[in-house]
Formats: sequence, C-alpha cells, structure tokens
Amino acid sequence: MRKDDRTLLGFSAVAAGIAVVALTLAGGAASLSARTSPRGSRAEAARTSTGAAQAGGAQEKQPNAQETAGQFYMNVQVLKDIPSDQLIPAMRYITGALGVECEYCHVRGHFDSDDKHHKVTARKMMQMMFAIDKDNFNGRREVTCYTCHRGAAHPVGVPVLTAEMAGASMMGHSGMMGSGSGMGMEKPAQGAAASTAPPLSADAILAKYTQALGGEAAIQKITTLEEKGTISAPARPGMTAQVEEVRKAPDKALVTIRMANGRGMERGYNGTIGWESFPGRGAEDLTWDDLARARQWAAFIPGLNMKQDFVREQPVGTEKVGDQEAYKLMAFRKGGGRVIFDFDVQTGLLLRVSQRIESPLGALPENIDYSDYREVNGVKLPFTVTVTHVQGPTVYKWDSIQANVPVEDARFEKPAQKAAPAQN
Repeated sequence: MRKDDRTLLGFSAVAAGIAVVALTLAGGAASLSARTSPRGSRAEAARTSTGAAQAGGAQEKQPNAQETAGQFYMNVQVLKDIPSDQLIPAMRYITGALGVECEYCHVRGHFDSDDKHHKVTARKMMQMMFAIDKDNFNGRREVTCYTCHRGAAHPVGVPVLTAEMAGASMMGHSGMMGSGSGMGMEKPAQGAAASTAPPLSADAILAKYTQALGGEAAIQKITTLEEKGTISAPARPGMTAQVEEVRKAPDKALVTIRMANGRGMERGYNGTIGWESFPGRGAEDLTWDDLARARQWAAFIPGLNMKQDFVREQPVGTEKVGDQEAYKLMAFRKGGGRVIFDFDVQTGLLLRVSQRIESPLGALPENIDYSDYREVNGVKLPFTVTVTHVQGPTVYKWDSIQANVPVEDARFEKPAQKAAPAQN
C-alpha cells in the first residue's frame, strides 16, 4: 500500500452519529495494519505485519480479550499482561501523545525488533509512568505520556515565552508563582458573560432537540439514510476521498471510503457486531473501546435515542461552542465512560459530541461538530461534520442525503473470509 493510502486509511476511529469513520489524515498517521508482529517465526511475523498474509484472502488470527498481549504478539514486555486487543489502542495513544508515527520506534516489517533505541526508551518511560502512579496515586492513572510530552517526541523542560507572555511579570498577579499552574505567566482569564439561558432538565433538552429535528412523527417516517460526499483534511490540501454511508434504523450502519486509485476501506455495525476491512486484509472485528464507539456511531440519528444508549444523562449548565451558546448534557455509558453532548440554546440542534478514546496508557480527546443542517423528508440533518483529533480535523461534506432507500440487513454483516489459497 502506498504511503498516501496508509495516511488516508490509517488510524481510523469510529465517530459518533452521522460522522462516519474518523480518519486522521493529517500528519502521516500510523496505519492500523502496521501491527506489532504476532507470535510465530520472524518471516511469518513480517508477512502478517505488512498485510501479505491477506493478499490471497487468507484469514488472519485477530487479537482478543482472552489472550494477553504477551501471548498473542512477539516481544511485548512492559504491556505483556494487558488484553491483546488493547495493545493497538495503546500504540495509537503513543502516536498522539508524542506526535510520532509507528516507525519512530518500530522497524517496518519487523515490529518485534528492538533495533531502534526509541523503542527501548519507550519501555523505560512506561515503567517510570506506572511506578509514579503506583507510588503516588494508589495506582490510579494520573500521569500519562502526554503529561510531559504534550504532542512532542522530546519533552520541553523550560517554559516557552509566547508573545502574550513576553510583557507579563514573572511574579504573576498573586505572588511569585501566580494564581494558576502556569508559573505565573498565564494570561489573566477574561470574565465570561453570565448565561441568560433558562436551566433545562435532560428530558427537556432532548425533547427540544426532537422538535428541532422535525418532530417525532417526521423522524419515525424515515427508516434508512444514504449519504454521499467527500472526506478531507484541511491540514493536508488536496488529500480527499469519496465517502458513502448507509444507515438503517435503529442501529445499523456501513461506511465505505474510496480514493481515486480505487483503494478503500469499509466499516460496519450490524446491531451487535462491529467490523472493519482495509485493502489487502480481511474483515476484522472491532473490540473494546472501538466497539463501544461503533455502537454509538451506528445510532440512526446522533443523540436521539440517548435513553437506550446510556445509563443516565445529567445537564451540566451551558458552554460556548464556537459563537453559539449550548446546553451541555453529560451522558454515562454502560460499562463506564462519559460523553458530552452540546445542544444549541436557540435552535435546539446538536452542535458537538465530545468523548475520549481510551487506551491502557491514556485517553485521546475527540470532538465531532455538526453544522449546515438541511431538511431531508421533513427532518433536519447536518450536511457538514467535522471530527477533530490531536492530529487535526477531518471534514465530511455530504453532497446528497436520501431517505428511505431500500437497504437489506445483509449489507451490514461482516464479509465472509475467503478460503486460503491451496498450497502446492
């Protein structure tokens, strides 16, 4: 696969609601197919990690929650006891926290190799991090890679003076160290205007959202949606792809992203099982946090069936989303985790969904912004969706959205694996 293909298809994460698959196009992100070598001979590991084992349609064993990372993968040391399906999310986290790609620590095609000193250093840093949390925070995850790295491979030990800070006194405004945690050099907070929006209960916020969309009766008349458009990354001009999503109420979804050269990927959820497929690889099940977010993404209209998707919801005041004031609604997932929904105070429409992508090493933030609402069969739907990760934003622009297109349930099922070619 060409590098541009890996960049476009790589590091995919399931977005919520109408935003399909959140591809990180900016910064040459790491490909999910660039996995640490599974156990076996070095030649077998190299073939698997480059996807060659899938070229003929052969089925590859997947990481799972029953095997540890040390049992499934070769030469995993510090993270050997975590479930094997959590190792790739942990690697994903490192790329975001340090702003690097897989090749910063790994040798392409030989991911079990220790030839790069950065990999050896990374192990020591993880051990140090775990020790700090164990000795000082009763084992709670408080210190992470990002605590020091802040998106850079090399942590900065000396505060950086910005133009705003240049004229500020090191004494700050409340003594030598100032009143905050920025060594007294923070810009004084500007007083925010008090909100004039009347407080609403969670039920009232959701009821207003339903009416803003077009009302319960109009929503019930739509059973499927077919969306076609483009996906792009503002940080990578000219890097675009065609995207098509098909969804069926209440919780089935399929997205296909295809580039100009014909290569593409698919991700689906059939109401129970989530899966994804990349060029040269068979379809693989989604697990752990990826599966939880796939379930949320497959909801027919984002935020509409919150009572079924979350154990409880709690209004937490208002906040600004861009220039718009929004009701902030916190929803708690079954099994743990929180998601923030921001609804426009004036229109009632959903403006943003904020969540965290979990991993054994830390969490990465993700925002999904909805805009350009237009009416489709009496229901307002967003024609622009912006998914923002630490690597930058990805923008989905729908050219068309059609309702009630006939769709068979079979389209959402995981593709069957082809039989391995006969060996002579």
